[in-house]
Amino acid sequence: MSLQDKVTIVTGGLSGIGRAIATRLAGDGARIVLFDAAGESRDDGMPGDRLAAQLGTAAFVRGDVGEPGDVDRMFDTATSTFGSVDILVNNAGVTAFKSLAELTVEDFDRVLRTNVRGAFLCAQRAVARMRRQPQRGVIVNVASNFAFVGATDAVAYCTSKGAVVSMTQALAAEVGPDGIRVNALCPGATATEFNRIHRARPEIAAEWERMTPLRVDGDRYLATPAEIADAAAFLANDTSRFMTGAALVVDGGWNAK
Repeated sequence: MSLQDKVTIVTGGLSGIGRAIATRLAGDGARIVLFDAAGESRDDGMPGDRLAAQLGTAAFVRGDVGEPGDVDRMFDTATSTFGSVDILVNNAGVTAFKSLAELTVEDFDRVLRTNVRGAFLCAQRAVARMRRQPQRGVIVNVASNFAFVGATDAVAYCTSKGAVVSMTQALAAEVGPDGIRVNALCPGATATEFNRIHRARPEIAAEWERMTPLRVDGDRYLATPAEIADAAAFLANDTSRFMTGAALVVDGGWNAK
């Protein structure tokens, strides 16, 4: 699935699923702009500039997806460095796994600011640029299977990811006539540093195992970031050129139960 020279922004691109997506798309020929609030990967401490160099034709921009000025700077870097923006992967996300009683307004606002406001700001800027280009673009919004199933201690996260899927559908309807495709990628339980602390809690690990019917490589029930990246590559590529407004669930069957 060639993405040769496609200029691709990956938000939250230094770690976990975002890093895996950036790595996979770079391997398919894309030119990558990594955008992340951190300066180093939570996976292994690799600085953003070094990871960009490792990917090949790539750049790193540090910033906050919820801050319009940072988002504008990231898009300006993409266009000044590579000339266009062909693909946006809205991957940046945070969570607050707390009970309803423990969840504060500040927690709730922080999750929606990154997961929803951030996706909106990046999509809005991407569409403005894609509409001016002869080759229209692709947006992949990374949501979650929790957009469709409820989970204890995840009110803010479930709310935000449900909003991302609804946003995806609305965007797809609006920009489809411009030839821009917008789809959501909805991973399930994945082995990342993002959720390592939660996976270490026996009751959560037991629930994730119980809710995931698929077993691969023996008894493994957690996806790897690379497996989620394979699905992202499909959505980013012309192989899925007649898909828009869809939510591709990659959760080992959790959503089927």
